[in-house]
Amino acid sequence: MKQRNFELLCAAMLGFGQLCIMVGYDSESFILESVIHSIHERNPEKVSQYAGYYGQAVIFAAYMTTCLFAPSILHISTSKSLLIFSAVSYTLFPLGFLFFNIYFYFFSAVLLGIGTAFYYLGMGNYLSQHSTRETIESNVSISWSVGCCCLMIGAGILAGITSFTVPTIPTVTQNSTLQESFHQHERRYSDNEIRMLSAAFSGMSALAIVTFALMPSKSVENSLESAEKKHGFLDSLKLTCSTVISPKLVQLLPLTILGGFNVSFWLAIFPTAMNFTKSNASLIYIPAIYSLGAGLGEVLMGLLISALSKRIKGFGLKPTMVIGALSVCIYCGLVHISTPFEAPMRPTSQDSIWIQQGYPLIFIISFFCGISDCCINGVRSVICALVLPQRRAQSYAVTRMYHAAACMTCFFFSPIVPLYIYTFVLPVLSICSTFLFFRVVDNTVTMERKMTEQMNIVKMEEVVQ
Repeated sequence: MKQRNFELLCAAMLGFGQLCIMVGYDSESFILESVIHSIHERNPEKVSQYAGYYGQAVIFAAYMTTCLFAPSILHISTSKSLLIFSAVSYTLFPLGFLFFNIYFYFFSAVLLGIGTAFYYLGMGNYLSQHSTRETIESNVSISWSVGCCCLMIGAGILAGITSFTVPTIPTVTQNSTLQESFHQHERRYSDNEIRMLSAAFSGMSALAIVTFALMPSKSVENSLESAEKKHGFLDSLKLTCSTVISPKLVQLLPLTILGGFNVSFWLAIFPTAMNFTKSNASLIYIPAIYSLGAGLGEVLMGLLISALSKRIKGFGLKPTMVIGALSVCIYCGLVHISTPFEAPMRPTSQDSIWIQQGYPLIFIISFFCGISDCCINGVRSVICALVLPQRRAQSYAVTRMYHAAACMTCFFFSPIVPLYIYTFVLPVLSICSTFLFFRVVDNTVTMERKMTEQMNIVKMEEVVQ
């Protein structure tokens, strides 16, 4: 019981650190392209209108590249030091918007990509050092659920600052002429609003530096990962390169690509599409409502997985993957019928094919987005801890590298890809990934059973001798 409480403390502190850094990153991702577009509208020479998308592509390019070296760095460092560095990088990125400069923007984007790779590897390694085979599913869900409260806190920050900086939008009955003129352009962000959001997000990220520094370092008994260094830098790099083409991880490629496409779409591309839809211009609280719904979906799903994993063996694998795939299909269907097809690419007056967006629909869509993200990230974290027991750090890094490559591709082509491509590809990919994931889980269970039988035989032989 004492060890279990210690595991819960470690998972909760890790989750709180994630909460602090992701308050800024997730909330900023919702509005980054819209903010950059607003800066471009005021000063076209200062920044490209698509620098928001390209900046995120740079983040994930740096993230993808760093994933190749991160396990080697981990073997000459510690998971805590990687987490602290990542918190610093997450603090610097929003800080640059206090006095926007294009060179610092892309520099901090590269730094953030490196920090993201360090964060996820450090998080996976830290959880493995502070979890056993029986508790890994529950600890991953607890950490992820605490961390995903960031979306609800981000919703409060977005709503509060919006209420202070954006003038009240007149209704049709108050002033129809002013209402019509307001809908002539998309949602735009003032310099004052951008600076206030930047200061708030940087302050929250700075708290993560302190949290990560205070986390316990000692690993638990019978942990999945020992704190002892087994390989040097070069040996670990060779191991990572060989893991890239490991057949077991190649089978997880559709799942990791799904995770990358999914998070790119729901975290940045779809929120940008809502902000670029001119008929939504009066819905100034879209980012706050969207963040609140996604946060509730993440947290409630994480708590459900944690609770049912204790009662149903393996719930954090196959059942969770099915829920995640269904959630992707549901929210993509709702997005498809309510969003103009050209909205991800440019501000548009085009109508949707069926219904217009409002706060209730946006909340429902975001809720299913949160559920899908929690499920997909959860099953990936669990299977990476199990599929290659001797290469856990490498498997975390390689799957994240695939994930980052998918995100980079999405953001790089976002300025020219219409909405319906995403809403068709994501459901198909989620269904295919589910079937392939089931096969990997079955193979992993068989492998664990054989290893257990071999260990039992060895123990019986030792007793006979």
